[in-house]
Amino acid sequence: MTKYSSEFKVKLVNEYFDGQISILGLSKKYGMPSKSPIYYWVHEAEANGLNYLITKKSHKDYSQDFKLSVIEYYKLHKISRLDTAIYFKISPSQVNSWIYRYNHYGVIGLRRRPRGRRPLMAKKKKKQTRLNSTKEEKY
Repeated sequence: MTKYSSEFKVKLVNEYFDGQISILGLSKKYGMPSKSPIYYWVHEAEANGLNYLITKKSHKDYSQDFKLSVIEYYKLHKISRLDTAIYFKISPSQVNSWIYRYNHYGVIGLRRRPRGRRPLMAKKKKKQTRLNSTKEEKY
């Protein structure tokens, strides 16, 4: 569940684009604890348009190659993580997470991890009920 609705995001970005109030002024006006979400929304709207501020409802899995290409782009161009996220149209928290895992675990840290809870007990092998055939029967 998102903390701020899409309508609220668009409203704040439009107020900023009108030029009457700064990002810090908007955060104080609406009682937000930080100005960074508004900063992100404004840059995202400038790069991709206001329609991109609408929250996405689907979960997407990214391949190890895609994650590696995001990290390589970030290191090669020496730009901020926010700008990298906007370029690839993903969340900045995903970029932060992937860079952290890459720096601590290497390429292996970018692999997909199995979902769900591990089983508590190992599954027992089924007993073989079928009789083995003898050499004479095989002949």
